[in-house]
Order: sequence, then structure tokens, then C-alpha cells
Amino acid sequence: MWRDQIKQEVIVALKSGDKKMVEVLRFLVSLIDKRELQLPPEGLTEAEEINVLRKELRNKEEAREMFLKAGREDLVKEQDYEIEIVKSYLPEEMGEDEIRERVKVVIIEKGKNFGAVMGETMKQVAGKASGDLVSKIVKEEMEK
Repeated sequence: MWRDQIKQEVIVALKSGDKKMVEVLRFLVSLIDKRELQLPPEGLTEAEEINVLRKELRNKEEAREMFLKAGREDLVKEQDYEIEIVKSYLPEEMGEDEIRERVKVVIIEKGKNFGAVMGETMKQVAGKASGDLVSKIVKEEMEK
């Protein structure tokens, strides 16, 4: 799973002397470990790990925006570096068209019940699309 891959990258970064990379990767591992402690035994799935990484990506992007508004270019560059590292561990996101097609199929199966459509779609696209984007598409398709 992702945690194991990141741990291997920590070792590589340690050997190469890249302290900043080690710091970022260890933080990601700690976030995944923390999430695992909140779940029942054997509850940590690959999708759950991806959700942890996506949440951290959102946090870093928000922090970057705040630093940009404050004129702190040094911190913006640091966030950019960390954002690129986190992105490198995330699978490529699905495109809007692909999500829209899945949503249409789910609406046919489940009817126009937002909760049911949203739940089923999120199961299908777990880790490959943000909930915000899926929600937007579901609302658009249900209005048709």
C-alpha cells in the first residue's frame, strides 16, 4: 500500500541526504498511521490512505493560498515543494466526462436520490476523484 511505498522513499531520501524530503515523507506516514488508529483493526484500505493524502494536499494548497495573500514567497515555495511530493503519491484523477458517465449510470440504477447516487458514485471512484467534484456533477445531472 501507499504507506509502505512512502516508507521506502524515506530510506532513499535519508541515504541521499535530502532532509526536507525525509521530513515531508515522514509526516505523510504519520498522518496515515494516525488515521489507521482511528479505524477498526484491518480497516485501513488503499482508498483510505489515498483519502488521507488528498486531505493533506487540500490543506497544503489552502496554506499556500494564505501565504500568497500574506506575501510570504519563502513559505509559498516551501508549500509548492510539499504539494508536488504529495501529488506524486496520488493516482491520476478521473476526468469530469468519465465521472459524469458513471453518475448517469448510477442515477438510472438508484433513481434521483442524491444520497444514494452520491454514495454509490463515491464507492466507484474512491481515491480517483474529489467529493466536491462528484457532488457538483451529481447535482448537475439530477437537475436534468
